[in-house]
Amino acid sequence: MSVLDLPKTFLVAALAACAPLAVSAPALAHQGSEVEEVEPLIINWDDLLPEGELERLEELYAASYMMGGGDHFGGQMAQIGTFNVEQELIGQTIRMPGFILPLDAQPGGEIGEFLLVPYFGACVHTPPPPNQIVHVVTESPITVEQVWSPVWVWGELTSERNMNELGDAAYTLHLVGHEPYEY
Repeated sequence: MSVLDLPKTFLVAALAACAPLAVSAPALAHQGSEVEEVEPLIINWDDLLPEGELERLEELYAASYMMGGGDHFGGQMAQIGTFNVEQELIGQTIRMPGFILPLDAQPGGEIGEFLLVPYFGACVHTPPPPNQIVHVVTESPITVEQVWSPVWVWGELTSERNMNELGDAAYTLHLVGHEPYEY
């Protein structure tokens, strides 16, 4: 395997790690003063990539490795990727799996804002591309018993960007619900 193959292999493995297996749960959509039940669209991480984006990411990773940016022995690597989003998903009520990276852990284990990432440990040393990170916001904090375990989240997906030290996100999800991911 050449160095140029590493980014594609790594990204494809990360995307495949969260393949949807469970049945979807209804979400609530607000239309004026009425509340209606909406069946969320189940998506996976590769659905967040617009057409041609995987090839673009391969080019960016290859360029980074050629310039010596592939050193995993140290602090956090620079985030590589784009903020290109899949426009057809914007405004949709979606359901997707992932791992929680809390941005505001509160006493008692409550979380009001977090990043949803495609694989465990993302953003610690090798942040995913911005269009592979979802910034999740809640109206009221949620409790997650095992923050290192995968979860399902659902809510309305927007293209609102979030910039932070752990990894910039191209998407924001307004959380309606969450539950543990069952294998």
